[in-house]
Amino acid sequence: MPARNRYNLVDDVADSRLPLHNEEAYQHGIYFQAKYVGSLDVPRPNSRMEIVAAMRRIRYEFKAKNIKKKKVSIVVSVDGVKVMLRKKQKRKEWTWDESKMLIMHDPIYRIFYVSHDSQDLKIFSYIARDGSSNSFRCNVFKSKKK
Repeated sequence: MPARNRYNLVDDVADSRLPLHNEEAYQHGIYFQAKYVGSLDVPRPNSRMEIVAAMRRIRYEFKAKNIKKKKVSIVVSVDGVKVMLRKKQKRKEWTWDESKMLIMHDPIYRIFYVSHDSQDLKIFSYIARDGSSNSFRCNVFKSKKK
């Protein structure tokens, strides 16, 4: 293996932590409620500091423009991360058209980095590579819970 591709591989047997969800749950997807702050294209980050700086820049830019956060549901599964708009459903209307509610869908292999803000533990982001343009996009969210 070339020197630049060597990784510190960890044996999973030594990990004594219990998983929060079972394997089957990830097949169907795990739902989280959050607010979508915004996203911007970013250059390929080289350090965690650059990622946190991009995350904070997005937060402050959207706050300065007075753009409201959108209520979303985030679904994490083996297929990737889906972000869907949460809307109040009318009582009589039981149809669920996911295509109208889907904001973004990023397959796992395109997700470059996931991080949270150490100053506000409710804020987290992930950086995903766009398939067509090969650029990196940082998506910032605010969770309901820590």
